[in-house]
Parts: sequence; structure tokens; C-alpha cells
Amino acid sequence: MADVKTKLLNAFDVLKKEGKKISPFAVEKRAGVANGSLKNHSAIREMVLTEKEQYHPNPKQKKKAKSDTGQTQVDKKKHEDLKDRNKRLKEENDQFKREMKVMATSVAQLTWELHRHKTATKVSNVMPLTK
Repeated sequence: MADVKTKLLNAFDVLKKEGKKISPFAVEKRAGVANGSLKNHSAIREMVLTEKEQYHPNPKQKKKAKSDTGQTQVDKKKHEDLKDRNKRLKEENDQFKREMKVMATSVAQLTWELHRHKTATKVSNVMPLTK
């Protein structure tokens, strides 16, 4: 397994190649080592801090990120179709909920009837009281 110094150097190189923001925390996180590990490697820490001061993000990546987050335009017909479908599904869901309530009530009534039937005292099981 690679030692911490090698992991930190590899992570630093990868972050530089990707054009991502470089900071001690980012390097430690990418390397998969404990926070504060750079404090034990002063040469690497100086490299990271120097690179952090000189950091200029890649403008192409910034533009790409902004364009990806833009909202896509949905045509009105499709939007209305989805709204109608959503409304129909909500009505169906409400109907199912009402049916479930009715079924739960009938199950409770049947359970109660079964309980009464099983616990009913039979005349043959009752012993007459002697006077």
C-alpha cells in the first residue's frame, strides 16, 4: 500500500490535471488520508499552498458548468399533458384511499363478529347452579 506522502503527491497531481481548486483539504480528501496529514509533510504543503495562491479556474469548465445548470424549456402541450396526468393520478389515489378505508372498516367488523362468535357461551357448557 502506498505511503501517505505518495498518496498526497498523486492527489495533488490529479487535481492539477483536472483543473480543480487546490487546497490542503481538497488534496487530503482526494488522497483519502486523515485531515491535517499535510502538516506532517511540509514540502508538499508548501507546493499546495503555492498552487492555491496561483489558482485560476479554467474558464472553459466554468462556462460548461453554467450551461449545464440552465433550465431546459418544456413545450406547453407536454406540460399540460403532465399536469392532467398528475391530476388524474391524484384522483385515482384518493379513490383508492377511500376504498381502503371501507375495506378496513369491514375487516374490523368481521373480526369483531368472529370474536363474538368464538367467545359466545354455549348452553351445553354452562353448569347449572345448585340451590
